[in-house]
Amino acid sequence: MSTVFTLIVVLGLIGAATFLVGFTKGVREAVSEYRNPQPEGAWSDEGHYGLSALFAVVASAVVIALVGVGPAWIYAGPLPATGVGVAFLVGNKRPTTESAPKA
Repeated sequence: MSTVFTLIVVLGLIGAATFLVGFTKGVREAVSEYRNPQPEGAWSDEGHYGLSALFAVVASAVVIALVGVGPAWIYAGPLPATGVGVAFLVGNKRPTTESAPKA
């Protein structure tokens, strides 16, 4: 095996692992929120997810288009998936000091 092939495989495995860990975290949080009968309480959404989502869509489309141009671009496929995994991991941050609900 060549060094480039080994590097691409290792980076692909890291990207896949990042995506799977982030996706699993997102699914677990969604299920726990669904099962939680209490209202959410304080929520802080300070992220700029629209721009990152647009970037992920464009990056995926570019990678898919480039695979048609040159087969070597298939190795860039894990990059958008890694970005989505990272978004799952950092996208759901709640404030550290939650105030008690007022009666």
